[in-house]
Amino acid sequence: MRRPLILAPSSDPHACALAWAIRQQGIEPVWTPSLRAERGVHYSLHTANDGTSFRDSVLADDSICSVWNRRIQDPVPDCAEEDGNFATWEWKLFQRNVFSLESTYREALWVNGLAASQRAELKLVQLDACRRLGIPFPDTVVTTDVAEVEALIRRCGTVVFKSFLVHQWQERASGKMHAVGVTLLNGDSELPAEAIAVCPGIYQRYIEKRHDVRVTFIGDRVFAMSLGKGQGEAYVDWRGHGKDPAFRAEPIALPAGVEEKLRAFMRELGLVFGCIDLAVDKQGDFHFLEVNQAGQFLFVEDLLPGYPVLQTMTALLVSGRTDVSIDALAAVSMEAFWQSDSYAALRAGVRTNLPERSLFTLE
Repeated sequence: MRRPLILAPSSDPHACALAWAIRQQGIEPVWTPSLRAERGVHYSLHTANDGTSFRDSVLADDSICSVWNRRIQDPVPDCAEEDGNFATWEWKLFQRNVFSLESTYREALWVNGLAASQRAELKLVQLDACRRLGIPFPDTVVTTDVAEVEALIRRCGTVVFKSFLVHQWQERASGKMHAVGVTLLNGDSELPAEAIAVCPGIYQRYIEKRHDVRVTFIGDRVFAMSLGKGQGEAYVDWRGHGKDPAFRAEPIALPAGVEEKLRAFMRELGLVFGCIDLAVDKQGDFHFLEVNQAGQFLFVEDLLPGYPVLQTMTALLVSGRTDVSIDALAAVSMEAFWQSDSYAALRAGVRTNLPERSLFTLE
Protein backbone atom coordinates (compact mmCIF):
# COMPACT_ATOMS: atom_id res chain seq x y z
CA MET A 1 0.00 0.00 0.00
CA ARG A 2 1.13 3.57 -0.74
CA ARG A 3 0.75 5.74 2.34
CA PRO A 4 1.32 9.44 3.09
CA LEU A 5 3.93 10.34 5.72
CA ILE A 6 2.94 13.23 8.01
CA LEU A 7 5.81 14.86 9.90
CA ALA A 8 4.17 16.72 12.79
CA PRO A 9 3.59 16.38 16.55
CA SER A 10 0.40 14.72 17.78
CA SER A 11 -0.89 18.08 19.06
CA ASP A 12 -0.96 19.70 15.62
CA PRO A 13 -4.62 20.21 14.56
CA HIS A 14 -3.80 20.41 10.86
CA ALA A 15 -2.02 17.05 11.02
CA CYS A 16 -4.93 15.62 13.01
CA ALA A 17 -7.46 16.84 10.44
CA LEU A 18 -5.50 15.42 7.51
CA ALA A 19 -4.86 12.11 9.24
CA TRP A 20 -8.62 11.83 9.85
CA ALA A 21 -9.40 12.77 6.24
CA ILE A 22 -6.88 10.27 4.86
CA ARG A 23 -8.39 7.51 7.00
CA GLN A 24 -11.77 8.29 5.41
CA GLN A 25 -10.14 7.14 2.15
CA GLY A 26 -9.33 3.72 3.67
CA ILE A 27 -5.64 4.58 4.09
CA GLU A 28 -3.75 4.72 7.38
CA PRO A 29 -1.12 7.49 7.17
CA VAL A 30 2.27 7.27 8.83
CA TRP A 31 2.13 10.10 11.38
CA THR A 32 5.24 10.87 13.38
CA PRO A 33 7.03 14.07 14.47
CA SER A 34 10.41 12.73 13.32
CA LEU A 35 12.32 9.56 12.67
CA ARG A 36 11.50 7.27 15.57
CA ALA A 37 14.69 7.03 17.63
CA GLU A 38 13.41 4.19 19.79
CA ARG A 39 14.30 0.59 20.46
CA GLY A 40 12.98 -1.90 17.91
CA VAL A 41 12.74 0.66 15.09
CA HIS A 42 15.54 0.63 12.53
CA TYR A 43 16.55 2.75 9.57
CA SER A 44 19.25 1.88 7.06
CA LEU A 45 20.54 3.93 4.16
CA HIS A 46 22.66 2.13 1.58
CA THR A 47 24.58 4.17 -0.96
CA ALA A 48 27.07 3.05 -3.61
CA ASN A 49 28.10 3.97 -7.11
CA ASP A 50 25.04 2.25 -8.55
CA GLY A 51 22.47 4.06 -6.38
CA THR A 52 20.98 4.77 -2.97
CA SER A 53 18.26 2.95 -1.05
CA PHE A 54 16.58 3.58 2.29
CA ARG A 55 14.93 1.01 4.56
CA ASP A 56 12.39 2.04 7.17
CA SER A 57 11.30 -0.83 9.43
CA VAL A 58 8.10 1.02 10.38
CA LEU A 59 6.79 0.69 6.83
CA ALA A 60 7.29 -3.05 6.36
CA ASP A 61 6.18 -3.66 2.74
CA ASP A 62 4.34 -0.35 2.34
CA SER A 63 5.71 2.61 0.40
CA ILE A 64 5.42 6.36 0.86
CA CYS A 65 3.49 8.32 -1.77
CA SER A 66 3.95 11.76 -0.19
CA VAL A 67 5.81 13.40 2.68
CA TRP A 68 4.07 16.32 4.35
CA ASN A 69 6.73 18.35 6.13
CA ARG A 70 4.18 20.03 8.37
CA ARG A 71 6.04 20.57 11.68
CA ILE A 72 9.09 18.31 11.63
CA GLN A 73 10.78 17.80 15.01
CA ASP A 74 14.20 16.51 16.04
CA PRO A 75 14.36 12.81 17.04
CA VAL A 76 14.58 12.05 20.76
CA PRO A 77 16.87 9.03 21.30
CA ASP A 78 16.16 6.33 23.86
CA CYS A 79 19.57 6.02 25.52
CA ALA A 80 21.51 6.49 28.73
CA GLU A 81 21.60 10.07 30.00
CA GLU A 82 25.37 10.33 29.57
CA ASP A 83 25.01 9.44 25.88
CA GLY A 84 22.12 11.84 25.30
CA ASN A 85 23.96 14.82 23.83
CA PHE A 86 25.99 12.74 21.37
CA ALA A 87 23.06 10.54 20.33
CA THR A 88 20.73 13.52 19.91
CA TRP A 89 23.10 15.23 17.51
CA GLU A 90 23.74 12.02 15.60
CA TRP A 91 20.00 11.45 15.13
CA LYS A 92 19.44 15.10 14.21
CA LEU A 93 22.16 15.07 11.55
CA PHE A 94 21.12 11.64 10.26
CA GLN A 95 17.54 12.82 9.84
CA ARG A 96 18.66 16.01 8.14
CA ASN A 97 20.76 14.00 5.69
CA VAL A 98 18.08 11.39 5.02
CA PHE A 99 15.29 13.90 4.44
CA SER A 100 17.51 16.03 2.20
CA LEU A 101 17.87 13.16 -0.31
CA GLU A 102 15.16 13.03 -2.94
CA SER A 103 15.78 9.30 -3.26
CA THR A 104 14.93 8.50 0.40
CA TYR A 105 11.31 7.64 -0.33
CA ARG A 106 11.84 7.18 -4.06
CA GLU A 107 9.12 8.95 -6.02
CA ALA A 108 7.30 10.46 -3.03
CA LEU A 109 6.00 14.02 -3.39
CA TRP A 110 7.50 16.31 -0.73
CA VAL A 111 5.22 19.02 0.64
CA ASN A 112 7.58 20.83 0.99
CA GLY A 113 11.12 19.54 0.44
CA LEU A 114 13.40 20.10 3.43
CA ALA A 115 15.89 22.38 1.68
CA ALA A 116 13.17 24.34 -0.12
CA SER A 117 11.16 24.77 3.09
CA GLN A 118 14.14 26.09 5.03
CA ARG A 119 15.09 28.54 2.28
CA ALA A 120 11.50 29.72 1.84
CA GLU A 121 11.30 30.67 5.54
CA LEU A 122 13.82 33.46 4.89
CA LYS A 123 11.87 36.68 4.36
CA LEU A 124 14.64 38.44 2.47
CA VAL A 125 14.96 35.48 0.09
CA GLN A 126 11.23 35.83 -0.57
CA LEU A 127 11.55 39.52 -1.39
CA ASP A 128 14.57 38.93 -3.61
CA ALA A 129 12.59 36.35 -5.59
CA CYS A 130 9.78 38.90 -5.97
CA ARG A 131 12.24 41.50 -7.21
CA ARG A 132 13.59 39.16 -9.88
CA LEU A 133 10.11 38.05 -10.97
CA GLY A 134 8.65 41.55 -11.09
CA ILE A 135 6.18 41.02 -8.23
CA PRO A 136 5.51 44.36 -6.47
CA PHE A 137 6.29 44.57 -2.74
CA PRO A 138 6.66 47.49 -0.30
CA ASP A 139 9.99 49.32 -0.08
CA THR A 140 11.88 47.53 2.68
CA VAL A 141 14.78 48.34 4.97
CA VAL A 142 16.21 45.82 7.44
CA THR A 143 18.47 47.67 9.83
CA THR A 144 19.76 48.44 13.31
CA ASP A 145 20.37 52.10 12.38
CA VAL A 146 17.72 54.62 13.47
CA ALA A 147 18.88 57.00 10.73
CA GLU A 148 17.82 54.46 8.09
CA VAL A 149 14.40 54.16 9.70
CA GLU A 150 13.99 57.93 9.83
CA ALA A 151 14.96 58.22 6.17
CA LEU A 152 12.39 55.59 5.18
CA ILE A 153 9.69 57.45 7.14
CA ARG A 154 10.59 60.71 5.38
CA ARG A 155 10.26 59.00 1.99
CA CYS A 156 7.12 56.97 2.68
CA GLY A 157 5.25 58.83 5.43
CA THR A 158 4.03 55.77 7.33
CA VAL A 159 6.15 52.66 7.89
CA VAL A 160 5.33 49.21 9.24
CA PHE A 161 7.71 47.57 11.71
CA LYS A 162 7.79 43.75 11.79
CA SER A 163 10.08 41.25 13.48
CA PHE A 164 11.50 38.14 11.84
CA LEU A 165 9.75 36.00 14.46
CA VAL A 166 6.77 36.54 16.74
CA HIS A 167 8.20 37.15 20.21
CA GLN A 168 6.30 37.11 23.52
CA TRP A 169 7.45 37.78 27.06
CA GLN A 170 6.00 38.23 30.54
CA GLU A 171 6.74 40.90 33.12
CA ARG A 172 8.11 39.27 36.26
CA ALA A 173 6.44 41.71 38.65
CA SER A 174 2.95 42.04 37.16
CA GLY A 175 2.73 38.89 35.05
CA LYS A 176 1.49 41.02 32.14
CA MET A 177 2.13 39.52 28.70
CA HIS A 178 3.71 41.48 25.85
CA ALA A 179 4.34 40.62 22.22
CA VAL A 180 6.33 42.05 19.35
CA GLY A 181 3.82 42.54 16.57
CA VAL A 182 3.13 44.77 13.60
CA THR A 183 3.57 48.43 14.55
CA LEU A 184 2.91 51.58 12.52
CA LEU A 185 5.55 54.32 12.64
CA ASN A 186 5.42 57.86 11.29
CA GLY A 187 7.05 61.24 11.78
CA ASP A 188 5.51 61.59 15.24
CA SER A 189 6.72 58.21 16.51
CA GLU A 190 9.42 57.88 19.14
CA LEU A 191 12.41 56.06 17.66
CA PRO A 192 14.82 55.17 20.49
CA ALA A 193 18.17 54.61 18.81
CA GLU A 194 19.41 52.27 21.54
CA ALA A 195 16.38 49.97 21.26
CA ILE A 196 16.52 49.89 17.44
CA ALA A 197 20.23 49.06 17.61
CA VAL A 198 19.67 45.98 19.78
CA CYS A 199 18.79 43.76 16.81
CA PRO A 200 17.78 44.12 13.15
CA GLY A 201 14.14 44.92 12.45
CA ILE A 202 12.09 44.88 9.26
CA TYR A 203 10.70 48.27 8.21
CA GLN A 204 8.40 48.54 5.20
CA ARG A 205 6.40 51.23 3.47
CA TYR A 206 2.82 51.03 4.74
CA ILE A 207 0.30 50.22 2.02
CA GLU A 208 -2.99 52.09 2.35
CA LYS A 209 -5.07 48.99 1.85
CA ARG A 210 -8.47 48.35 0.37
CA HIS A 211 -8.23 44.82 1.80
CA ASP A 212 -5.82 41.93 2.35
CA VAL A 213 -5.71 38.79 0.24
CA ARG A 214 -4.75 35.30 1.40
CA VAL A 215 -3.74 32.92 -1.36
CA THR A 216 -3.39 29.22 -0.51
CA PHE A 217 -1.52 27.09 -3.02
CA ILE A 218 -2.14 23.33 -2.78
CA GLY A 219 -0.26 21.79 -5.67
CA ASP A 220 -1.75 23.27 -8.83
CA ARG A 221 -4.92 24.44 -7.06
CA VAL A 222 -5.29 28.02 -5.83
CA PHE A 223 -7.71 29.34 -3.22
CA ALA A 224 -7.80 33.13 -2.85
CA MET A 225 -9.89 35.20 -0.48
CA SER A 226 -10.12 38.84 0.55
CA LEU A 227 -9.96 39.77 4.23
CA GLY A 228 -10.99 43.05 5.78
CA LYS A 229 -13.85 45.07 7.25
CA GLY A 230 -15.79 45.45 4.02
CA GLN A 231 -16.60 48.76 2.34
CA GLY A 232 -12.97 49.09 1.26
CA GLU A 233 -11.62 49.17 4.83
CA ALA A 234 -8.74 46.99 5.97
CA TYR A 235 -6.99 46.04 9.20
CA VAL A 236 -3.35 46.90 9.80
CA ASP A 237 -2.94 43.16 10.53
CA TRP A 238 -6.06 41.01 10.01
CA ARG A 239 -4.73 38.04 12.02
CA GLY A 240 -5.89 39.36 15.36
CA HIS A 241 -9.40 40.25 14.21
CA GLY A 242 -10.98 36.99 13.08
CA LYS A 243 -13.74 37.27 15.71
CA ASP A 244 -14.53 40.96 15.14
CA PRO A 245 -18.16 41.59 14.10
CA ALA A 246 -16.86 43.71 11.20
CA PHE A 247 -14.47 41.02 9.89
CA ARG A 248 -15.27 39.91 6.36
CA ALA A 249 -13.85 37.06 4.27
CA GLU A 250 -14.90 36.69 0.65
CA PRO A 251 -13.79 34.41 -2.20
CA ILE A 252 -12.05 36.20 -5.05
CA ALA A 253 -10.48 35.35 -8.40
CA LEU A 254 -6.94 36.65 -8.79
CA PRO A 255 -6.17 38.71 -11.89
CA ALA A 256 -4.52 36.41 -14.43
CA GLY A 257 -1.24 38.32 -14.37
CA VAL A 258 -1.03 38.21 -10.57
CA GLU A 259 -1.76 34.48 -10.41
CA GLU A 260 0.81 33.75 -13.14
CA LYS A 261 3.55 35.59 -11.26
CA LEU A 262 2.65 33.91 -7.96
CA ARG A 263 2.86 30.50 -9.63
CA ALA A 264 6.30 31.47 -10.92
CA PHE A 265 7.23 32.54 -7.39
CA MET A 266 6.20 29.14 -5.99
CA ARG A 267 8.27 27.39 -8.65
CA GLU A 268 11.22 29.68 -7.95
CA LEU A 269 11.21 28.69 -4.28
CA GLY A 270 10.47 25.02 -5.03
CA LEU A 271 7.22 25.03 -3.03
CA VAL A 272 4.32 22.62 -3.57
CA PHE A 273 2.28 24.21 -0.78
CA GLY A 274 2.29 27.74 0.58
CA CYS A 275 0.14 30.53 2.03
CA ILE A 276 0.82 33.91 0.43
CA ASP A 277 -0.29 37.20 1.95
CA LEU A 278 -0.94 40.16 -0.34
CA ALA A 279 -2.12 43.72 0.25
CA VAL A 280 -4.43 45.41 -2.26
CA ASP A 281 -4.06 49.17 -2.27
CA LYS A 282 -6.75 51.79 -2.87
CA GLN A 283 -6.00 51.71 -6.61
CA GLY A 284 -6.54 47.94 -6.74
CA ASP A 285 -2.86 47.00 -7.18
CA PHE A 286 -1.52 43.86 -5.47
CA HIS A 287 1.59 43.94 -3.26
CA PHE A 288 3.39 40.86 -1.92
CA LEU A 289 3.89 40.72 1.85
CA GLU A 290 5.13 37.20 2.60
CA VAL A 291 4.71 33.47 2.07
CA ASN A 292 4.43 30.95 4.88
CA GLN A 293 5.42 27.58 3.46
CA ALA A 294 3.87 25.76 6.46
CA GLY A 295 1.10 28.22 7.21
CA GLN A 296 -2.33 27.61 8.66
CA PHE A 297 -4.87 26.91 5.94
CA LEU A 298 -7.85 24.97 7.27
CA PHE A 299 -9.41 28.18 8.64
CA VAL A 300 -9.95 29.12 4.98
CA GLU A 301 -12.62 26.41 4.70
CA ASP A 302 -14.11 27.45 8.04
CA LEU A 303 -14.53 30.99 6.74
CA LEU A 304 -15.56 29.93 3.23
CA PRO A 305 -17.16 26.46 3.31
CA GLY A 306 -17.43 26.50 -0.48
CA TYR A 307 -13.64 26.14 -0.75
CA PRO A 308 -12.82 22.37 -0.49
CA VAL A 309 -9.43 22.97 1.12
CA LEU A 310 -9.35 19.82 3.28
CA GLN A 311 -10.49 17.63 0.39
CA THR A 312 -7.84 19.13 -1.91
CA MET A 313 -4.99 18.68 0.56
CA THR A 314 -6.14 15.11 1.17
CA ALA A 315 -6.10 14.41 -2.57
CA LEU A 316 -2.60 15.89 -2.85
CA LEU A 317 -1.20 13.66 -0.10
CA VAL A 318 -3.05 10.50 -1.11
CA SER A 319 -2.19 10.77 -4.80
CA GLY A 320 1.33 12.16 -4.45
CA ARG A 321 0.56 14.46 -7.39
CA THR A 322 0.35 18.23 -7.74
CA ASP A 323 -2.36 18.09 -10.43
CA VAL A 324 -4.87 16.87 -7.88
CA SER A 325 -8.37 15.69 -8.68
CA ILE A 326 -10.74 15.67 -5.73
CA ASP A 327 -13.69 14.00 -7.45
CA ALA A 328 -12.66 10.39 -6.78
CA LEU A 329 -12.21 10.88 -3.02
CA ALA A 330 -14.66 10.11 -0.27
CA ALA A 331 -16.07 13.46 0.82
CA VAL A 332 -14.32 15.16 3.75
CA SER A 333 -14.88 18.62 5.20
CA MET A 334 -13.85 20.73 8.16
CA GLU A 335 -17.42 20.69 9.43
CA ALA A 336 -17.31 16.87 9.59
CA PHE A 337 -13.87 16.91 11.20
CA TRP A 338 -15.05 19.20 14.02
CA GLN A 339 -17.71 16.59 14.82
CA SER A 340 -15.34 13.61 14.64
CA ASP A 341 -13.85 11.42 17.36
CA SER A 342 -10.40 12.47 16.12
CA TYR A 343 -11.05 16.09 16.99
CA ALA A 344 -12.51 15.11 20.36
CA ALA A 345 -9.36 13.08 21.08
CA LEU A 346 -7.18 16.03 20.04
CA ARG A 347 -8.98 18.33 22.46
CA ALA A 348 -8.72 15.81 25.27
CA GLY A 349 -5.01 15.32 24.63
CA VAL A 350 -4.33 19.06 24.61
CA ARG A 351 -6.12 19.47 27.95
CA THR A 352 -3.87 16.78 29.41
CA ASN A 353 -0.58 17.90 27.83
CA LEU A 354 -0.39 21.56 26.89
CA PRO A 355 1.47 22.08 23.57
CA GLU A 356 4.53 24.30 23.34
CA ARG A 357 2.78 26.65 20.93
CA SER A 358 -0.78 27.84 20.34
CA LEU A 359 -2.68 25.38 18.16
CA PHE A 360 -5.05 27.73 16.38
CA THR A 361 -3.24 30.73 14.99
CA LEU A 362 -3.60 32.50 11.67
CA GLU A 363 -0.14 32.59 10.10
